[in-house]
Amino acid sequence: MKKKEVIKLIKEHVESAFSTTDSSSGVSTTVQRREEKDLNLPRTYDKNKLVLMPVNPYVVFAYWDFDQRTRELMKQKAREGKAVIRLYDVTFIMFNGTNAHRTFEHRLDELTLDAGNFYFNVPMPRADYLSEMGYLDDEGKFVSVLRSNVTRTPAASPSASSRERWYDLKNKKRTVVLSEGSLIKPVEKIRGVTSPGFPSGQGMMAQGIMWEIFRSGR
Repeated sequence: MKKKEVIKLIKEHVESAFSTTDSSSGVSTTVQRREEKDLNLPRTYDKNKLVLMPVNPYVVFAYWDFDQRTRELMKQKAREGKAVIRLYDVTFIMFNGTNAHRTFEHRLDELTLDAGNFYFNVPMPRADYLSEMGYLDDEGKFVSVLRSNVTRTPAASPSASSRERWYDLKNKKRTVVLSEGSLIKPVEKIRGVTSPGFPSGQGMMAQGIMWEIFRSGR
């Protein structure tokens, strides 16, 4: 469709949405209809979901939602002091529930459970983390209810890679080349060396005079 045709359709839609016809006279009158909409986000979408996101190299953020059945279960476990959220370090491994490098655990009360989010402090950047939420049974064994995605924390320092990644927008091709290093050359500095027969201060002064003579070509 052309631009004029799109504008015409939009105008017709707006006019039909805000116009009414008087049945007695058959005259069309324009009436502004104000539809009140709730712009606030709902407190819950009634879906079981646990999401993990990196915040910085040493902090990850978890948020969750429940359906009605899971919410009642977790609230009951929270009142009993058995609701738990866990964080696993799963860097370079296929996680099977028991083989994490590290496990971080936090007990959830009803207030934290209703808040729907939690921050974890982690010890290592550039590491893969996964979260689970569940409860402890009567034997103290962890029972998983929800499992999150795997997320990686960013590096805490500049990359040591010597590869440059380029993308050609015109040809839609990606290339990887070795870097030639920094384009800014390091600044050379002349260290003061004491001339023979001079004290340290006088030696530096004599060296400065000789350097000026050398620069001027005398």
